[in-house]
Amino acid sequence: MKRRLRRLLKARRSAVSESERHRYSEKITTYVCDLPVYRASETVMLYMALPHEVQTAALIAHARRSQKRVTVPVVTPNGLLAVVCPTEASHFRPGPFGILEPRDLSAMVPPTEIDIVFVPGVGFDTEGGRLGYGGGYYDRFLRLLASHTHFGGLAFHTQIVPSIPRLPHDICMPFVVTERGVLTFSTAAPCSHTPARQDKGEDR
Repeated sequence: MKRRLRRLLKARRSAVSESERHRYSEKITTYVCDLPVYRASETVMLYMALPHEVQTAALIAHARRSQKRVTVPVVTPNGLLAVVCPTEASHFRPGPFGILEPRDLSAMVPPTEIDIVFVPGVGFDTEGGRLGYGGGYYDRFLRLLASHTHFGGLAFHTQIVPSIPRLPHDICMPFVVTERGVLTFSTAAPCSHTPARQDKGEDR
């Protein structure tokens, strides 16, 4: 069922035109910058966007202008690492799934030092459920965060569906930001914090 839903939502996301993607990403950036939990944060984690995802370059630039420490994820065999985002394009290289990652991993930041994490996804549902790409990287990483850390998803509205099948290890999002605004969800939504099993999948 998850595989079928991934195909459907990837098709929906691909149907968003380049101009719409740019315009929607600008709106999402504006909403994120107005979030009190973002404004109060000192260390943020933002993903390096693939072409069809909500674009994060403007958010990264805004966070830097706001004197925040910006980290980006790096995929390793043992899971995600948070590494300080380089300022020069030449300091990146494509990771295992084509996602740009810092070449130098020496500026690694412990997950417990991150104040807010913005999570990509193929889709999200109206209770905060997230459909990732099948690798389980974020589900495992989010369990390493400190209790004070906030996290939520970034998505286009077309990626929101009524329900996503949920497994015991899946982590729910307290909020998702789309071009139509910020969706917030009850923390009572089922959400496991037990150790996650290794899922086979294509990426994040």
